[in-house]
Amino acid sequence: MPMYSFGENDVFRVKAFAPDSWFQITFKKLVGISPCIFWGRGLFSAKSWGLMPLARPITTVGKCPCPGKKASMNYVGNQGPSPDLCPPVPAVGRPIPVPQCPQPTEEQVDHYHTLYMKVLEQLLEEHKERCGLPASTHLTFI
Repeated sequence: MPMYSFGENDVFRVKAFAPDSWFQITFKKLVGISPCIFWGRGLFSAKSWGLMPLARPITTVGKCPCPGKKASMNYVGNQGPSPDLCPPVPAVGRPIPVPQCPQPTEEQVDHYHTLYMKVLEQLLEEHKERCGLPASTHLTFI
């Protein structure tokens, strides 16, 4: 199901280290991986430090099965139903038909992976401004 969620990057705060910081270099030498330090809110208070996610809106968009409407699910701070949006449903994307193949070739996997990435990019481009991202934002696959 192709779908894209806006706001997931905002539910935790992250400490970003400079690539050449002494802490990052030392930690990587000792443990073998770069450190990832993140935090959210406390369990019982939104104002305390903890590992619970911050209360931030997450809007998930996808291809809608309803003709002429767009699918949308807003998990935090729902603004109420909109006549141009589908009602929230558990699966907001229209499935990409993929044939069942017990031994797929590398080319088949690459084909469907590329198709999925194109749909994700289309979803971002279609909904980014409505979801608070600037028009200059583009999806980059690494």
